[in-house]
Amino acid sequence: MRNLLDSQRCPKFQPSFTNKECDHYIYAENDKMEQMDGVCGLCNIKGAYRCVADVTRIIPLSHSSVGTFLTCHYLYYLQKILGIEVRPPFLSNALKAGKLWDCVKQKHLGIAINLQDVINEYEIDPYIVAKVRALYHAYKELEITVDEGYELQAKIDMTYDIVLSPSSFIPSININQEKINLWADRQDQDADERKWIFPMSITGFYDRKYESYFCEDKLSGSPSYYLDSFYIDSQCSTYFMADPKLEYCVMEVALFPQQKILEETKKRQAKESPEDLYKRILQDVLSRPSHYFQGYDREKHRYGKKFFRGEMNIQAAEERYRQIVLEILSCRYTGNFYRNFQSCGNVYGHPCDYQKICRNGNVADAMYRVREK
Repeated sequence: MRNLLDSQRCPKFQPSFTNKECDHYIYAENDKMEQMDGVCGLCNIKGAYRCVADVTRIIPLSHSSVGTFLTCHYLYYLQKILGIEVRPPFLSNALKAGKLWDCVKQKHLGIAINLQDVINEYEIDPYIVAKVRALYHAYKELEITVDEGYELQAKIDMTYDIVLSPSSFIPSININQEKINLWADRQDQDADERKWIFPMSITGFYDRKYESYFCEDKLSGSPSYYLDSFYIDSQCSTYFMADPKLEYCVMEVALFPQQKILEETKKRQAKESPEDLYKRILQDVLSRPSHYFQGYDREKHRYGKKFFRGEMNIQAAEERYRQIVLEILSCRYTGNFYRNFQSCGNVYGHPCDYQKICRNGNVADAMYRVREK
């Protein structure tokens, strides 16, 4: 099996005397701790994540990892192969608020979560906590409900085999002294009977899944983004692809309160406390719930916007996955995960959190960590 590794890519490659690729190689496992053949392995060296020499087995894709690759190939390399992630306290306030809201809703719906542990781990500002707390208490006072019979965090696990003939994507070949352009002569060529098979695995999670539909829970300062089928097409198409029985989805989008902290100037400047901010926002949400819970229905005690399967371009999403898996394989073969400098100043609305690595060439332990295997 060792021939599956390009040992020149790893300075710490250590041949194994068994049939194992390398003494540092860890085979990928599923949730049942069963070995997953054909999936890129991990590395047991401290500070490492995936095996950088394993350039033949697949790395499962997801909607978010595809977005990362499209944003910047080097960012994908840092996150998905080297496993480098920003430590929770250094994440943006928007991401911290979204994380806390997700945990609050999951706990409300039945998952055992210690919210204080989340607040402590992410070092969430008390004023952000106050805003999420006010939104949630309004959610409860309004008696907002969801359909029963859901599965929280239902897993997506799809596998495709991409079958291509060499002449379907290689631009030219050399025959003796003559160079043949396959694109120009493609229509005149006979079908190539050789087949190259690229396995593709797509993973992910539904926030809340039912037999015939699913719900996605979002907290955003710009709710309109998640209420436009154009922008959510990629994610929703992925989820529809994973289960052909799903007929529609409901985007449950809540507006993150935008109120600024009040300051009063008398003899001294006094800042509004988190508790006072909480009370002020709670009253505002209760007075105009449809402003905060998009699509709120007072009679049904529900909110959200429904999108049907037919509104999504599922075929285009599948074709995109099939192309991107080839592009990622190409980067892995060549090792050229090049940087996209046009994205450095704007990754999902704010400067890239990995700029310090690109600028300084090192990974600061205080700000970054390697994902757990």
